[in-house]
Amino acid sequence: MNRDEAYNLVFDRLGDSPTMAHCLACEACMRALADRFGEDAAMWGLSGLVHDIDLDECHSDMERHALVGAEILNSHGADDAVVQAVLGHNNKAERTSRMAKALWVVDPTTGFITAAALIRPSRSTSDLTIKSIKKRMKDKRFAAAVNRDQIRACEKELGIELNEFLQICLQAMDGIRDQLKLGIAQE
Repeated sequence: MNRDEAYNLVFDRLGDSPTMAHCLACEACMRALADRFGEDAAMWGLSGLVHDIDLDECHSDMERHALVGAEILNSHGADDAVVQAVLGHNNKAERTSRMAKALWVVDPTTGFITAAALIRPSRSTSDLTIKSIKKRMKDKRFAAAVNRDQIRACEKELGIELNEFLQICLQAMDGIRDQLKLGIAQE
């Protein structure tokens, strides 16, 4: 499965939705992390792009989430490492590869960065800072559903200090902010 095939498969299922934007954000972050580690950016990006392929179908039964996705991906010839990362991001398989660990940490991070950008007057990642993100992380009421411990696991799981990890993800997301609808606010 190449990137175009994966994109079309995910877009056919999710359309132009917030979940699709989240998948694109995860793809960008995973590619950036792969570059940081000298890994296969195409494969890492693919895992981020497809990780929530089944979310619209499984949103009312999260126990099935990732299991259905794995079936879809297997039927379309996705690499086993991508399928394992997708399963691992929702705790349906042990995360043994660095890619699977990265996807597990990236998943909540992109949602948190998006939320932090959307409360800014600009509604953009362009002027969002690591300091602002970390300040929001301390406020348990802000984006309350996001697991901060999972974000902070970048240090244990990936060996990357939190500031560097957040910078990598923020920079990756800012690079595609127009696709994520996190550009400068319309007047």
